[in-house]
Amino acid sequence: MANSIDTLSTALGDRYHLVRELGRGGMATVYLAQDLRHSRHVALKVLRADLAASIGHDRFLREIEIAAVLTHPHIVPLLDSGAADGTLYYTMPHVDGGSLRALLDRERELPIAESLRIVGALVDALRHAHASGIVHRDLKPENILFASGWPQIADFGIAKAIVSASLPRLTETGLAVGTPAYMAPEQAAADPHVDQRADIYAIGAIWYEMLTGAPMFTGLSPQQQVAAHMVRTPEPPSQRRSAVSRAVSDAVLRCLEKRPADRWQTADELAQVIAALGASGSGPAAGSVDPEPALQRFTITDALSQRLSRDAFDPRMVGDELHYLDNGRVSDTLVCYLARWCIDPDDGNDLLRQTPYRAIAPALLGFEGGRRYRTHLPIADHLILLDGLLHELVASSGARHVILVGFSTGGDLALRLAAADPGTLQTHVDGALVLGPNLSRETTFLSAELARAGVGPDESLLAFLQGVGETGTSLDEWLDVNEYLVRLMRRFRGDLPVLQRFAEEVSDPFVAAPLTQFVDWYRAATDGGRLLRCVFEDSAVYRGLVRQLLVGQQDDALLGQHFQSGSLIIEPGTGHFDLEAPALISRHLDVFVGSLRDRTA
Repeated sequence: MANSIDTLSTALGDRYHLVRELGRGGMATVYLAQDLRHSRHVALKVLRADLAASIGHDRFLREIEIAAVLTHPHIVPLLDSGAADGTLYYTMPHVDGGSLRALLDRERELPIAESLRIVGALVDALRHAHASGIVHRDLKPENILFASGWPQIADFGIAKAIVSASLPRLTETGLAVGTPAYMAPEQAAADPHVDQRADIYAIGAIWYEMLTGAPMFTGLSPQQQVAAHMVRTPEPPSQRRSAVSRAVSDAVLRCLEKRPADRWQTADELAQVIAALGASGSGPAAGSVDPEPALQRFTITDALSQRLSRDAFDPRMVGDELHYLDNGRVSDTLVCYLARWCIDPDDGNDLLRQTPYRAIAPALLGFEGGRRYRTHLPIADHLILLDGLLHELVASSGARHVILVGFSTGGDLALRLAAADPGTLQTHVDGALVLGPNLSRETTFLSAELARAGVGPDESLLAFLQGVGETGTSLDEWLDVNEYLVRLMRRFRGDLPVLQRFAEEVSDPFVAAPLTQFVDWYRAATDGGRLLRCVFEDSAVYRGLVRQLLVGQQDDALLGQHFQSGSLIIEPGTGHFDLEAPALISRHLDVFVGSLRDRTA
């Protein structure tokens, strides 16, 4: 053994204790190790000595640190890297659910729906990595690991470190950058312009094997396999296994086109194809790849109702139910999305389908459609009910992180819950991503106008609504405002005082003292250790208000001693309703989750 456990343990000093060897690959040997600083088991990978000598310490650390920025539920994160006595190593969490290679060795063919579920998760991880400019280059069943039944991709950045080193002795080391059974033709040809489409090819090769029980080309030497990938056309999966539909088979084969330009061009494009295959029922239970979020109900117990305000307490609430949409994903992160005024869980449907995290979208009690009664609850009581819901979901799911995401008034609610005294909550909230929260009278105009509208004949209410509806500064904004007003009026027409009292509580703090309420919530949340990310529209009003906040922080620490750099963001070129676009929210949410995991690593 080139690097014995005793020799390596001595080199690693008091940082890691090696327990046993877990396996060997073409580039590295992996050990189960005890992280002595954090008292946890990790997987420690040591590069081959000849490879380490060729790459060099500085180049290896520089390249692998690029991969350290990746944070995604389906990517095994990089924990640490370093050099010790000429040895280059890196560590990642010890994932004990086995590898896809072990699963294929045991089962050979996988159920078609299961293959779609696995490929869907892998492609979602590639979307995230490719968006950061990182290509894996060595995807294979051996570095796809399972945690809680879901796949995670390991070893991002390792092949890139080797390629970037431009090794003059690459052929001397006997190392192929990639694995022959899953290597794209352009990789085998040493094309210097290999891009994300090489990963698409490897996904196709892995998918092929999951469906057919064997690699595309078998019984060949590594050199013959490389040649086969460059010149031979694989047999369609549907011919090897009749249960595979033509649509699935064609999707796999397009991944495996010889020319990169003929493949699916991006992971985004392939993800859409996989979602469509699931929706079309191209495999049994294929919808499990991208399950539809389902409406769930949370019962208000007597114990929970005792935490509510006595003045507003309505005995009908005991045993009543809070409605919420739930995507049911398996993730260590639970996201609670509060959309606008939280009148309909379906407002979160697109985001819940898109995000890889466990996510819910609740409606406030009494705001849902089809209610037999509506009663006014103070905002503080609505937040207590949300806390109870989150507490139950954390207990049942084992989520390690709870993140609040809110848009517009929902952003105010998220920020207010994040600012609550931790001693008053059952749920540990890690932070809040708020989009378009209110800052002043100008930003809360709809709530303020609704709060002061008179409750009288339909004619007077119609005149008021027509006046508010004319405030849009663009056609899109006018349509958004009027469509939402129509929804509110249809929902609350017979219970307008309930809506108005809520609107009054939303708007009054900002009418009385612009910025003050936001500053108070910001300071309370950050003083309590919560992570914040506040995203604002690119309008003159918001630019001026955010400028006041940042200048006030620079001059007088307006936002407190725990101000978080980069937590106030103007999203370029956006209007207010652009901020609720699922793609935009998902992008900020991925950054937020990455920052949160960096803090807790």
